[in-house]
Amino acid sequence: MGRDVFSTGALTYRTEYTLGFLALLPLLATGVAKGTGWLVTIIVVYVGIPLLIWSLLVDRLASLVLRIICRVRESSGHQYYFERQVGRPGVSRRLLRDIRVLVFVFFLSALIVPQVTQVNPQNLVIVSNAFIYVAIFLLAIPSSIHVLLWVLEDSGLRCHNTSRLTVTVPAAWTSRWLSSLGGIGAFVSFAVAMGGNLDRAISLGFTLMISLLPSCILAPTLFYRRLEPGIIAKIRSSKAAMTMARLFPQVSNPSLPPLSAPTLRSVRVNEETKQTTEPHS
Repeated sequence: MGRDVFSTGALTYRTEYTLGFLALLPLLATGVAKGTGWLVTIIVVYVGIPLLIWSLLVDRLASLVLRIICRVRESSGHQYYFERQVGRPGVSRRLLRDIRVLVFVFFLSALIVPQVTQVNPQNLVIVSNAFIYVAIFLLAIPSSIHVLLWVLEDSGLRCHNTSRLTVTVPAAWTSRWLSSLGGIGAFVSFAVAMGGNLDRAISLGFTLMISLLPSCILAPTLFYRRLEPGIIAKIRSSKAAMTMARLFPQVSNPSLPPLSAPTLRSVRVNEETKQTTEPHS
């Protein structure tokens, strides 16, 4: 059953693969001109390294988060449980995640690079290369936090606030906060310092974005398609997940009393019903 859930909508990955490949074409053209070794290096550095790091980190981080949740579950006043899986997020949602990672990587790179090298139009090539290397490092390691949050959300992990009667995805705000739009301002300042004027800054920003776009699309897409199903299966069959299932069981038989854990959809329906009935009371 779990495998069927992850098989549905597999064809939708064609959109991300197409966009990622199109974004990769300029780099592939450069790689072909410089030789096979440089071409292989591009693929390994831009896609292989982030995937390798995520495969090593995300699984362990997810297990750590679940252990922490089991420890603080009662003291926090919240109920944590796993919803029944209904499929993967759609293409638009996955692309939004990719954009958040891209903004996050640009933001931190624009802050870090001026601290490690002199930023001016005279050393454009050196600074541009440094920006790319720092961005790939940030994509591989700090962006693992983004990937971890996506995995927990896609696994069906939910937080039920018993006092407010709300159901949310744990720490969902973190991903939005990490990719704050304030990062764009930092990047624009960096690009202007590099380009010397607005036109050259726009050109530089566009070039760097095209250089990083393949990584921010292809690496997450390959992760969703190849690695995430196994990690989610491990999470949902872990000891922590079984403990949550015992404390907050989900009931599949509709004839039984409604003891199952609420879902995001059920909470919204209950709130709408309450608002509708209030004027008549």
